[in-house]
Amino acid sequence: MKYAPVAVLAAITLFSSADAQAACEREVKTASKSGEALVTGYQSVIACDAEVAEQVFFQFMQNTGDLDTLTALSMAAIEADVWSPVWQMPGKIKDYSTRDDVASAIGAQCAENEKVVAFLQGAYFGLKDIDFQQWDDAMVACESDAFNNWVVDQVKNPPAKVFDEKWNLLAEIYVNRAGVDSLETLSIAGIKAAENGGPYESILASMDAAVAPGLGEEPDPANQKKLEDALVGMAKQLPPDKAKSIADRLSNSGSDAAAASLLGAIYPDRVKGDGSFDYAAVSVEAGDCGGTKSAVLHVAVLNEPGKRYGLGDAAKAPMTGFKPRLKKCTAEGAWPVLVSAEPISGKDDLESFVKGIESNWTEKGYAVKRRDEKPVSLN
Repeated sequence: MKYAPVAVLAAITLFSSADAQAACEREVKTASKSGEALVTGYQSVIACDAEVAEQVFFQFMQNTGDLDTLTALSMAAIEADVWSPVWQMPGKIKDYSTRDDVASAIGAQCAENEKVVAFLQGAYFGLKDIDFQQWDDAMVACESDAFNNWVVDQVKNPPAKVFDEKWNLLAEIYVNRAGVDSLETLSIAGIKAAENGGPYESILASMDAAVAPGLGEEPDPANQKKLEDALVGMAKQLPPDKAKSIADRLSNSGSDAAAASLLGAIYPDRVKGDGSFDYAAVSVEAGDCGGTKSAVLHVAVLNEPGKRYGLGDAAKAPMTGFKPRLKKCTAEGAWPVLVSAEPISGKDDLESFVKGIESNWTEKGYAVKRRDEKPVSLN
């Protein structure tokens, strides 16, 4: 089988297009009309040849003159499945407010016209990010159960990339509509994003936005609790590193108990039989001993029942209550207390932690000794 050269194919296409326009010449001339007559004329072009209607849409568009006519022209194209030029239309309008107005006017017809729903769904899959963004007002105005259900399905199935503007826009629209009720869907999306390398961090931000108070309003404790529960439930189904990012988020927002409830998910190999965790801890007794800078490292294993995410101040009192070991020395003041950022799995972790502290104080010019203390239990 032989194939025609590219140049010949292009020529055939050009002549075919020219022939089609010539066949619809009378209908195309109605682009010079205005108002309802212009829209009726465009519908006659569609009836003559849908391909020609796609080619001459912008010719008709430039003569619309007002929002109502432009909207009616766009709807005529949408209802005839002539979508491509309408998708491009906002980019042809210089005035941004007019872009938004016509998009909103089209989107507002979702409830009564299923073609608009299909048109917007097609835009999600068919347009580049920046072009799809221009239809945000249409999607906000689209009040249709079919559209809402479709948005939920898309949000539940995030793309396999860290950032996707189109998906983010749908998620934002969904969160604005559903508020705190969006948390369940976002949790499902978060688990999938963690698995496929999708927009995991964006989903966490969307969950925060779902419970954020309005301007001038106070946070709702009930909504905050729902967010905590959703995050904890999601984290327990995630790999340790992703669970840790959620725990960090909870802790930073003041939900320390919720963060602590995830320790077992973050460190499954370090949780003890009773649900507690061991941490490495060192308090440093430093002073001047006859002109020699000296330091005693008081080393202990801290056992914590899994109620705290980070030991913080809880370790200070027990770690500074050991018997001083520097005799006839001038103490430098309160003992610094250092605790491992994570639970330890055994002696090797303890020794590695202590070695780092010992090296640090040695480098500062101290003669360092070590004192192993009895394990400390924190209630």
